[in-house]
Amino acid sequence: MKSEKGSRNEKRMDVWPSMSIKEFTDQLGGAGYAGKRMAEAFEIYKKMLDDKKCIKFVAAAGALIAGGMRNIFVKLIRAKAADAMLFTGAILTHDLIESFGVHHYQGSSEVDDVDLAKKDVFRMYDVFLEKKGFMKHEEGIQKILPLLPQKEMSPREFLMELGKHIKDENSIIKACTDMGVDIYCPSITDSMLGFQAWMYGQNHDLKINPQLDIADFMDLVWKEDRTYGMLILGGGVPKHFVPGMMQATGNSLNYIIQITMDRPEHGGVSGMQIREAKSWGKVSPDGLVCDMRCDVTLAFPLLVANILDYLKEKD
Repeated sequence: MKSEKGSRNEKRMDVWPSMSIKEFTDQLGGAGYAGKRMAEAFEIYKKMLDDKKCIKFVAAAGALIAGGMRNIFVKLIRAKAADAMLFTGAILTHDLIESFGVHHYQGSSEVDDVDLAKKDVFRMYDVFLEKKGFMKHEEGIQKILPLLPQKEMSPREFLMELGKHIKDENSIIKACTDMGVDIYCPSITDSMLGFQAWMYGQNHDLKINPQLDIADFMDLVWKEDRTYGMLILGGGVPKHFVPGMMQATGNSLNYIIQITMDRPEHGGVSGMQIREAKSWGKVSPDGLVCDMRCDVTLAFPLLVANILDYLKEKD
């Protein structure tokens, strides 16, 4: 990896009819900019998969369910290509809205938003969601909450229990429960899912304590003789939580891939150059790093398609 980055290789990418995903990604290695980063990202993720000691995290923020990434997450999870997921509460809320039968649909960014509001339609750039989605979400969640253990739980435990009652096979939450893949959501209060759990908890013993996600996470990473890898989609709390907790354990990430459109110059975590984490000890000095500035809806499906092909070849 290092020698390739520093070489004067004159290779240029090419395309041809009926080329495979793997062939296309191999050709990206001859490109520059985001194309080159994609080829690097796949090589790093392959190393994570081949490293039997590696605990693999996927962290995601942003309107990615609205952006059509739901099936991509589910395929990654069911392929056993990740050990733990970190999501914002909003991603999980929109996953549940889909599970309860209301779907996001293609819209337009060139539209009268006041007119949309009159029609009870919410806009996420060029994707629409009917207001009734949140009503269905409330109805569905309030039916499930009484079926869960009535006690204080971490978001991780809460989501694993919740997944047992989701019937939609295309649900991210259900897929994680089925595959034993932990979901961490330390920002669950910043979502309608968190609000619904809080509202129910006013008159019941079921309480969600986000701080307990720290204890659960520490049980996963406070281990010797393990390596750690992370794929970051977007930024925010999911991006910050894993490296921050790794720092607290004294461990470091050995592999890290970041895909974001945010910028680093303002100093915010979402756009931070990921190699910056080496100065904090959150990423090991010799850790493999890929920092890709690209739309997640372009890069993530391509990366997962490559991962699925690679796992199929290994079987």
